Amino acid sequence: MKNLVLSLAFMLICSFAFANTQTVEKQKNVTIENYENHLKVSFDLGNLSNLSETELYNLLDNLPTLIINSELFSECTITYSVTFSFMGQSVTVSASGTASTCEAAGNIARSGVRSEISKAKALIAEMF
Repeated sequence: MKNLVLSLAFMLICSFAFANTQTVEKQKNVTIENYENHLKVSFDLGNLSNLSETELYNLLDNLPTLIINSELFSECTITYSVTFSFMGQSVTVSASGTASTCEAAGNIARSGVRSEISKAKALIAEMF
């Protein structure tokens, strides 16, 4: 009986210890628009305030850039939008990249989002 009670107590404690109550929206909305010889893809990543700066930048580094059938278009535009909180202020930044391939456009947009996040944080820090 003692073993049964201890086993149940252990299971209860473990279920609370490993419960993950945080949700992370990694991809809230994707919009794909086809124009004549131009593909436009927009990723709204939603509110990522619950990620650390390292996790946010890792996520940005791993955003998709290989789009199915993108080689059918002569030009590709990729846009990334991210919402985050810094010093109690909520900010949404976005950046776009246009290139002959979606991979190159994604790299430009990813670099732009990182830069915009840094600029937004610097601006908020100046204000407070």
